[in-house]
Amino acid sequence: MLLSEWIPQELITGGLVLWLILGLALFCYGLIFEAFYCRYQKINQQWVESWVKPLQILIAALPLLGLLGTIIGLLDTFGALSHNANLSISDGIGKALLTTQAGLLMSLPAMIMLWQLQRHVELNHAP
Repeated sequence: MLLSEWIPQELITGGLVLWLILGLALFCYGLIFEAFYCRYQKINQQWVESWVKPLQILIAALPLLGLLGTIIGLLDTFGALSHNANLSISDGIGKALLTTQAGLLMSLPAMIMLWQLQRHVELNHAP
């Protein structure tokens, strides 16, 4: 079997930016789940606190990577249109918007989970 048979077409279409979004999201979710585990086990509280700010930055980068993918996709679409009048604009734009959708879908649940984690950290520091 070829690798392309195992990988969904969307991951191939989305290109490198989509893979970056998925990799960063996997890293962020791994840290978030580990932080929640530490929270409930009441271990490594300093480690959890030390990762809250970096997680905010990394999660905020997900939709921005999606926007980057959209811009790259649109540039590719317009470049292809200038060489081939038969290319469907809607197909090209649909492929470009795939990365924006992925960036938003990966970041929104992570932001909610991080908000819960921040609440826990702030409650532990309340006098």
